[in-house]
Amino acid sequence: MDITPAGTPILKVMDSAAEPHMARQHFLFHTAIDALCFCHLHPQLLGRPGSNVFTVIGLLPTATQLLALRYRYPNARTVGVFDDDLCGKVLDCKAALWLMRRDTVFRLDDGQVVFSHRGGQLRIPVPEFSLHRFRVLTGLRSAYRTIKPKGAVSFSAMLEAHVRLQDQQINTP
Repeated sequence: MDITPAGTPILKVMDSAAEPHMARQHFLFHTAIDALCFCHLHPQLLGRPGSNVFTVIGLLPTATQLLALRYRYPNARTVGVFDDDLCGKVLDCKAALWLMRRDTVFRLDDGQVVFSHRGGQLRIPVPEFSLHRFRVLTGLRSAYRTIKPKGAVSFSAMLEAHVRLQDQQINTP
């Protein structure tokens, strides 16, 4: 891992204990904390070693990085597990595009996400922006899927709420 002058970590090398051809699902995360919280909430995914692969791609992933992962795990469906906020949703769109060897620039303009597609500029209001909405507007289809936390912005926030609820149930007579 390298650190940019701004202090942002960038993942440079990926290692795995799994046999790459055995993997059926490949889960992508920003950070190791995200992966740990997700796995704590979904322990069934850890039941068959090698079938599910979990990769931390860092805070500034690249197209080259995602394509290298796709080729490393050729039989796995790629699943993005990013926060349910604008940054996570834009990364979902970027990842889907990168895995199809495409790209576009997203920008925020007056409460709308703006991006180019086939020579035209498309706009989606921030509250309506998602990978699904992006696909509907552009007509792009890919095998890339996402998992978003239900009722929380992140899986760490979801785990915190889950633990708080358990504590309340234990401490309530």
